[in-house]
Order: sequence, then C-alpha cells, then structure tokens
Amino acid sequence: MAIDHPDGNTPPQPDRDRREEVLPCGRDTGTVYDHLTGGGLDDHELSCPHCRGAAAEFAPVLQATELLRDEPAEPPPGFVDSIMARIHATRSRSWRLPLPAEHPLHLAITEHAAATVLAAAASEVAGVSVNRCHFPDRADPTTLQINLTLRQRTPVSLIVERVRKAVRAAARRQLGLELNAIDVRVDDIVL
Repeated sequence: MAIDHPDGNTPPQPDRDRREEVLPCGRDTGTVYDHLTGGGLDDHELSCPHCRGAAAEFAPVLQATELLRDEPAEPPPGFVDSIMARIHATRSRSWRLPLPAEHPLHLAITEHAAATVLAAAASEVAGVSVNRCHFPDRADPTTLQINLTLRQRTPVSLIVERVRKAVRAAARRQLGLELNAIDVRVDDIVL
C-alpha cells in the first residue's frame, strides 16, 4: 500500500544500500546529488524546498570540485628530482655481494641487506647511532664505510674500536665475510 505525500506525489523508496539521509519529502540526498551532477534536478526537486535546500548545500562542494578539475596539479619544485634520486639510490644499492660458499653453491646478498646487518651490530654498541652504512666500492666487498653519531662521553677512539670489533664479528658470524677495512666516520657527538 503506497501512502501519498502531502504534495500529492508518492515518494520513491530510498535505496537501502546507499545509506544516505532521507529528506522530509522522502527523497534521499544521494538522488538529489546524482541529479544535480548528471543533468539537472527533476520537477519535484525544483519545486521542493527540502530538495532545493539539499542542492544548495552541495553547491560549495561542486564548485570546489569544478575548480580542482579545471586546474592542473603541479608538483612542488624539485619533487620529481627527489623521487628519481631515491629510485636511483635504491637501484644502486641492489647490487649483490658474494658470500662464501662451498662449490657448487653460489651465495649472494644485496649490499643493502648486508649493510643493514652490520649497522645493527654497530648500533648495539652503547652510545652509538648509525647514520649510514654501505660498501663504497662494488669491486671490494671487504671494505665498509659507516657513519655514526655518538651519544656518550667515552673517548671517541674507544667507541670507534668497539664499533669496528662488533661489526667485524657480525660480518664473520652472520655473513661469513672477512672485512679488511672498516672506515668509521663520526658525523656528530651529542652530549
């Protein structure tokens, strides 16, 4: 049984899945929005104060949408260069270090993964934060460079020696690598 609305029209059944607000006239706001953006309001919506009110509330959103659609988006200066530098850095860190293995096996690890293992070992030394850890020369996987920030009053030479010892032990134990040179650079000391 359909019940007529006071204006004489039978309101359409609201779409239960959309869960939009139903106006006092029985029309849901989603239908008003669809009509507003898809060709215009129908006769009921043009004469109904509730539908006209809902359409007026959508006006600022539709105006902003139109402005954004017509205005091309420009990335901030240097954005593309920054992204490309990160891509290049990631790609250049994906080269593989050969690991010791018995014949016929061939083992390798990415430079990034090996540096991460060794940076973690250096970070275990009290008062040390690792800023960067990498193998600077692809041709020589036995040389490591590690940049640190120190947070302790212990003499720098003592901390650097502890870092070298921890890194060298981790390289042997976890990677099977013998490091010939560990270039430790202290970037900052925070007291």
